[in-house]
Amino acid sequence: MMLSLSPSIEAAEGRYGLLKDQAVALGVGLILLVIAWRLDYRRLRKLSLVAFGVILLSLLLVHIPGVAMSKGGSRSWIGVGSLSYQPSEFAKIAVILFGAHILSSPRVADRRFWSYMWPFGVLGLLACASVLLEGDLGTAVIIAGLLLGLLWMGGMRFLHWLLVAGGGLAVVAVATLVSEERTSRVLSFLNPFADPYDSGFQLVQSLVALGRGGLFGVGAGQSVQKFQYLPQAHTDMVYAIIGEEFGLLGAGLVIVFFALFCVGCWHLACRAADPMGRLLISGCGLLVAFQAVINIGGVIGALPLTGVPLPFVSYGGNSLVVMLACVGLVLGVARQMSRTPAPGQLVGYQNVTRLDSWRRYGGARSARAGSR
Repeated sequence: MMLSLSPSIEAAEGRYGLLKDQAVALGVGLILLVIAWRLDYRRLRKLSLVAFGVILLSLLLVHIPGVAMSKGGSRSWIGVGSLSYQPSEFAKIAVILFGAHILSSPRVADRRFWSYMWPFGVLGLLACASVLLEGDLGTAVIIAGLLLGLLWMGGMRFLHWLLVAGGGLAVVAVATLVSEERTSRVLSFLNPFADPYDSGFQLVQSLVALGRGGLFGVGAGQSVQKFQYLPQAHTDMVYAIIGEEFGLLGAGLVIVFFALFCVGCWHLACRAADPMGRLLISGCGLLVAFQAVINIGGVIGALPLTGVPLPFVSYGGNSLVVMLACVGLVLGVARQMSRTPAPGQLVGYQNVTRLDSWRRYGGARSARAGSR
């Protein structure tokens, strides 16, 4: 897709600027994937604390004048020499690592509310609030979804979980209502054709692209909408270009890919040897699922547009690196499944998650089926 989209972006350096930038990110991401795959994930416990602390500090530094950089209208970047990175993207994987560590430790064995909320819930909400103050509601919703998903998978009581989820929904509603831009997005989502040349322009052009694609598409590289008609065609709206060039069949295959990835994560999580492994895989699967649903839902008009990138596909080095690192974590846990844990390695860290009960139910059901 970057090869197809590069010629349409005037800001790109050279004809294949987007492709070159994404290739660099792909290389970095693959290195992290291999490292995460080969590393024993249980050694990430201490690293998770450091990583979350660094990311939380970076999220706070973004709000200090003179530190943050502006890209694409968002001041959520930090520059280090000629390089720059977006802390909010790396906050996603930091939340997964930190949550898997805390929620698989003895501190949550009693299942009390504050056992879950401190430190994971409170510090996670602080990270979420920092991203929200940057004006990035989409990423804040993703991080909040990860928090809720991990708390649920970690065994939080249902009523406690409902309380946290209800509070999160209230914050999202207030954040939407107090922002004129976000309110406009919601209204344009409800009826984009009421203002097709302003607030509803992006969604209308997205639907036009999907409509042009039909069943089989107009052909690879033959998109018309990517040439200045569809804003952010290479990032948030790349799924519309996929639908235009490859049609309903191509767009459907993308959804099938994400579904298979998430189902695979589910099966691996149920087979993982310990709670931390189960939570790591669950978190990575939830991250990909949330982003795919929110992005595709926005492109087809089923959800409001939020600016969330499509995993593995949208242009964006930070996002691609994080996604490939998540794949590495999943492969790393899967690699350890056939190995016996080192003596004492898991002592003191055994905790029952909801996936434990689902795994036992699945095993019992299989045993009953085999005895018939």
